[in-house]
Amino acid sequence: CQGQVLKATVNTGCLPNLISKSCLNHLGLEEMSAMDCGDLSLPIPSVVGRVEHMELQFGQETVLCSALVVDDEMLEFCIGLQTLLSLKCCIDLEEGVLRFKALSQELPFLHASEEPGQ
Repeated sequence: CQGQVLKATVNTGCLPNLISKSCLNHLGLEEMSAMDCGDLSLPIPSVVGRVEHMELQFGQETVLCSALVVDDEMLEFCIGLQTLLSLKCCIDLEEGVLRFKALSQELPFLHASEEPGQ
């Protein structure tokens, strides 16, 4: 994102992308007001704003997306279901890759040393 490498999590249970306030500041992105952030009844930790037109690069392809800004330092960046659906993403846990059909890209996901329970 913005030419910098981010460690992102994937959350199929959360519709929007999420980015921490500190990550947003680190990337130099400008935050919009928390007003008009959609349905805030979702289980999203303390939404403090929104960012539009974030450039994310997956492999060789760049896509524009938005994210809700949250006041949660445990989270750097989270790819939500909305982006996964728009990119026609398939999470292949056996092969350990994310397949982006819309981008014709395949990226490593959950290296063996990072797998939960190990």
